[in-house]
This record gives sequence, structure tokens and C-alpha cells, in this order.
Amino acid sequence: MKSIAYVTTAFPTQTFFLENEIHRLIARGVRVRVLRLRGAGANVQPEHRVLESVTESVGSPFDPRGWWALATWLVRRPHVLVPEAARMVWASRGSLYALAGHVGYLPAAARVASVAEREDLQRIHGGWAHFPASVAYLAARLTGRRFSMAAHAGSDLYRTQAFLAEKTRAADFTTACVRGNAEMLRALAGEEARVEDLHHGVDLARFDGAGRARAARPLLLTVGRLHAGKGYDLAIRALARLRTSGIPATLELVGDGPERARLAGDILPLYRSAWLLLAPSRVLGNGRRDGIPNVIVEALAMGLPCAGTRAAGLEEAIADGINGVLAPPDDDQALADAIRPLLTDPSRLDRLGERARSGVRERFDVERNFERLFALLTGDDATELPGRAAGERA
Repeated sequence: MKSIAYVTTAFPTQTFFLENEIHRLIARGVRVRVLRLRGAGANVQPEHRVLESVTESVGSPFDPRGWWALATWLVRRPHVLVPEAARMVWASRGSLYALAGHVGYLPAAARVASVAEREDLQRIHGGWAHFPASVAYLAARLTGRRFSMAAHAGSDLYRTQAFLAEKTRAADFTTACVRGNAEMLRALAGEEARVEDLHHGVDLARFDGAGRARAARPLLLTVGRLHAGKGYDLAIRALARLRTSGIPATLELVGDGPERARLAGDILPLYRSAWLLLAPSRVLGNGRRDGIPNVIVEALAMGLPCAGTRAAGLEEAIADGINGVLAPPDDDQALADAIRPLLTDPSRLDRLGERARSGVRERFDVERNFERLFALLTGDDATELPGRAAGERA
């Protein structure tokens, strides 16, 4: 199976994991068509611009092509479109957010189906578990194509779970980049669902651990988007507590953005000289949360221990006392207390750093993990589950 319709939200963006998947699939000879429900992200990494050539926007409710496609499928496959759309709407009855999305993206699903049929795309893959997966699901039902999906962190799994169990059961497979989310999906969808734990991984050749040499004075580092869920305010308050207690630590915040690719060479020296990477993430009120941030895996690969919170997916990457330390979320005193013994005994940091890199090699090698994804997306031997034919219930 060498052709895929890849349904996502904004694309390309300033992130790396979806874009890198598509770069790698194309390099391996897979014909990929990215069908986005929104436009390009506000900040796009320069190396991702080339992906615009395989990308098309399908989500605008003002685009007549979507409504024409919906009318066409209603004539051709009313026995599929009407009951499947009704299932999605009924499943969304308790959430205005889900209801608006599932109704509003019906033309997009019809258009994805038309593109998949016209371009002979053999698999329709939802790049996120919320509306992209719903669009991919309905398009696959209309066309009889294979359907799969990916689940990530907060906004696609926890803001609403309307129709999530149904999609997960219907998919050939669902990948989840956080073990806790995979377990949640298995519990939600039941034994019928095939859910695969699959980390995004890190380039171990680039983040090779070479040149680690701690700065003369304790240097703490944060790297990432300046977003409330990252908890950087907690890092600043913890720093203040450390300094009040007499530890001359400094904190360097590196905000993510469109220049990150160009500045990657400047980030590596910070990974080499920092004493700890801080990742004090929190779960927001709308359910948004981190999965396993790339920067944590990058830091661990460089032999840089991490201090994080017991929130979202961080506990899967940071093992307390093994490659870093963990504290309760939203507790700057507890975070400072967890960090303080490491800054006063750097030999403990060295032991944590040694174990950090070896653990990443075992679980987060991007090459090895991509091979698993490639086999799932392109294999023709996916386990057949009941209800695979277009129009049948999952």
C-alpha cells in the first residue's frame, strides 16, 4: 500500500512530528496527499514549506467544492452517508463543540472521499484523533478505503470523546504516542480495537550526547512554546525559591517558534551545558495537555537529566530518580525541593545523565519507531475487524 490521504488540521506548522512523518513517507516512495481542515500554521519551519506541494485545504465551509462533493455522495451513497453522519451527530449530542465540528466538517469528509477516489489513494489516515479522524472515518466509509488514525495528547483526546470509541474500533489501527493515552483508548473502545503504542522518537545521530560539559554554575533550561500548559511560570517561581535558599542557579528560557530550525545549532550547546531541563507541565481546564514533548526526549538523548511534573505524558519519559526527578503539578515548592539535592551534588546529575541517554536509545529511536509506523501504514495485512465494508457499522 503505497498511497495515503493524510487528514490533519493546520499544516504545515512549527512542530516537527507530523511533518517529519510525511517527509519520511515521501522519501520511502509513498504517494502522500495531505488534506488539511485549516490553513498553514502561523509559523512554519522553512524545511516544511516543500510539503505545500502535496497539501490541499478542504475544511472551509465557504468552499463550494465541499458542498458539491457532499451532494454527489448523497446521490451515490445515501445508504452510507446518511446513517454514518447520523451516528456521528448522535454521538455528539452531549457536546456542542463536537456537534459543531462533526456537522461542520461533513463537506470536508465528502471532499476527502472524492480526492481519495479520484487520486486512487488506498488508505485514509486521520492525523489527529478528533475531527481529522472523524473526517477520515467517514471518507473511508464512503469509498471503502482502509482507515487508520493517530492519537496524541490533550486537545484531540480529552476536550471531547464524542465518537472516539466508534472510530477507534473501526480503524485498522490507532497509534498513540503516550502509553497512558493508549490504555485509555483500549478501555474506551474495548478489546476489538487495535491500539499501538508508538513514540515519535528523536534523531540519535543529531542528539548524540557529545560534548556534555556542565556550566560552572547551576544552569536550568526550558525549551518550548510559551504556552500556559508548559508551566514556565512554575519554573520561574521554583528558581526564585532556589535562589532564596542560597543556590546561585540561573534559568534560560528558549521559546519555540519559526526560527527553531535555524537555531537548532544554538540549542545543542545549551543541552550540553545545562544542569537540568525543566518541564513543569500542567493539564489545562479544557483538557489540553502535553504528550511527551520532543524537547524532553532531545535532552535525555543528550544526557541532560530532566525535572518535570506528574502530569500528562511526562512520567512516561522521566523516571523519578532514574533519569530525572518529578514533582506534583502546580507546586513550585515541591519542584524546588526536588531539584535542590541535584544542584548541591552534581555527581548525582552525572549518574542520571548516563541513564538518560541509554533509556532513550531503547525506546525513542526515531528510525526504529518510524519503521514500525511505515509497516502499519503501508502493510496490506492489517487485521480485519467486523464492519470493514463501507456502510457497515463498526
